Amino acid sequence: MSNTGVVNIRGKEYQTVALRVQKFREAHPEWELSTEIIKADDVVVIMQARIYKEDGKCISTGHAEEFRANGQINSTSALENAETSAIGRALAAAGWGGTEFASANEVQNAIHQQAKPKAKVEERKSRSKDELLKAMNDASTPQMLAIFWGALKDDEREMVREEVAAYGKKLKETQNA
Repeated sequence: MSNTGVVNIRGKEYQTVALRVQKFREAHPEWELSTEIIKADDVVVIMQARIYKEDGKCISTGHAEEFRANGQINSTSALENAETSAIGRALAAAGWGGTEFASANEVQNAIHQQAKPKAKVEERKSRSKDELLKAMNDASTPQMLAIFWGALKDDEREMVREEVAAYGKKLKETQNA
């Protein structure tokens, strides 16, 4: 990484999240950058970052997901990696991202993951309907419900399709109220 906070990866310039945060703080010291752990367990960490203007209006949101088994760093620092990525995405959505939405950190991680030999992934067992409904109720926004839905296996989707649709409608109504 360079000292400037800009990294050239395969001919494209990427700004580090640290540089984006610095530019954000210099431009708007009165604005708030907040993060929230959406989910953190032994398998996955999901983070959300939001940027608020001084009047409290949210102007952008970023999400990130990291799997603890995805590399040596994530085995101990998945939360930190997810938080950094979520912050970078929220900043990019608000205009502090340069020409690329992904940060230098994310691009380097993606290149590293592509270079690794593919390990045989053990298929997880399908969860019961009760387990799925409990996990569904952890989703507090339509975006988080979409992440939940995307992580389901086909047979799990069939079990909870109607419940997820109804819950999604409820979340949207709550969000619009």
